[in-house]
Amino acid sequence: MKENTKVQQVYDWVVDKIERKIYLPNHKVPSIRSLASKLSCSTFTISQGYDRLVSMGYLNASSGSGYFVCERENHNENLDISSALIKNVLDTGWLMSHLFDELPNDKTSGSGLLPNDWLIDEDTIRNAIRKATKSANEFIYSYGHIQGYPLLRELFIKKLDDIGIKTTKDFVITMPGVSSAIQTVLKCITNAGDYVVVDDPSWFWLLGCLHQLGLKVLSIPRNKDGADLIKLEEILVQYRPKIYITNSVLNNPTSFNVSPSMIYKTLNLLNSYDCYLLEDDVYGELANNQHILRYATLDGLERVFYITGVSKVLGANWRVGFLCPPKQFLEPILRQKMLSNMTSTELTERSVYHIWLHSEYHKHIEKMKLKLIRKREMIISLLQKLGFDYSEENACGIFIWLDTKCDTQKMAIEARKEGYLLAPGYLFSANLHFSTYLRLNITRTTEEFIYWLYQYRLKQKS
Repeated sequence: MKENTKVQQVYDWVVDKIERKIYLPNHKVPSIRSLASKLSCSTFTISQGYDRLVSMGYLNASSGSGYFVCERENHNENLDISSALIKNVLDTGWLMSHLFDELPNDKTSGSGLLPNDWLIDEDTIRNAIRKATKSANEFIYSYGHIQGYPLLRELFIKKLDDIGIKTTKDFVITMPGVSSAIQTVLKCITNAGDYVVVDDPSWFWLLGCLHQLGLKVLSIPRNKDGADLIKLEEILVQYRPKIYITNSVLNNPTSFNVSPSMIYKTLNLLNSYDCYLLEDDVYGELANNQHILRYATLDGLERVFYITGVSKVLGANWRVGFLCPPKQFLEPILRQKMLSNMTSTELTERSVYHIWLHSEYHKHIEKMKLKLIRKREMIISLLQKLGFDYSEENACGIFIWLDTKCDTQKMAIEARKEGYLLAPGYLFSANLHFSTYLRLNITRTTEEFIYWLYQYRLKQKS
């Protein structure tokens, strides 16, 4: 078992920075005194940690100059260090990998998740899990229903009815999360080489997923009302894409909704060119107005695949998604689900069912939305006070799509060295647009970080 002394902790901390290419080959690491202050430990502890790093081949000690990162065996001497790191940051996988870091909430404005203390309390969750496990002997050893736990699907139908989407539990399929639901739809209706349409900007995971599946990505500008319909029709005429993937409510990353007139016009266009629509509504429960129109509301699930999930309001580990396909795709979707996942985890689905039934759940959601409004107002006020131009009155939700007027590719690298995880704008664009934008998660953005951003911008201007 690895020792967990303070020296070992220093060793692990520096190795982590080297392996993530935050500390680059031949570059100087912090001085002993500087790192001691940063990690709140003694200079003797840092000195011992550095000695161990030298003995293990991670650092070189240069008398009178300090410590430098060694060249690793697999390092290409002809590769420009800065270019290598920038290429790494350009990859959506860079942000994905760092999202699994155990960084403090106040250091992760680039995350898409709510902090734990914003989520429903542990007692409510424990109570729901206890209720779910009481009848475990009835289902724990079997596959369960292929479409998902029937009582949860019935309860979900009531939620759909509240937002104007009419269907029955027979046309609801539970999935192991929204990402799994999206992949299942794509595998059912597309083949490698097919064209698909996304918004610009759009969720960075989605862009990576589409490329992984060998699909050709076409993007259309997304504004505060919806998609650029002129550009959409040009794409439909020229490329005949199979599906358009979008958010009608709280677009990720802009937090814009789609106006009812744009929904109507978009659906008419898609119908004219035999193109389907995948509506990702994972942030919908955080919308201030629950009566916002969805594509699925107007379409009646004839050409729209409606998808949502619980991970954004319950926590990332709650991998339960819901998929409502057009009727003719029910059987193909179920076959694809069986091939990919067999069935969903009924124990988790039963737990979600009991959480939804709990009286505290709905109260918590309403409190959360009020908390979001207040935090958003505070962050925007501070940004405007410091000279950042952000005045999108139609946006709400957890994200602010901020034009920093700086290269956020370089900013993300510098911020990571300071312990911050950012979501630079070009990761949300199939064409690497929005190079000066950041997606800020207001629930994880602090005054301290806003002032860091302000100081960074001042340095870039000087």
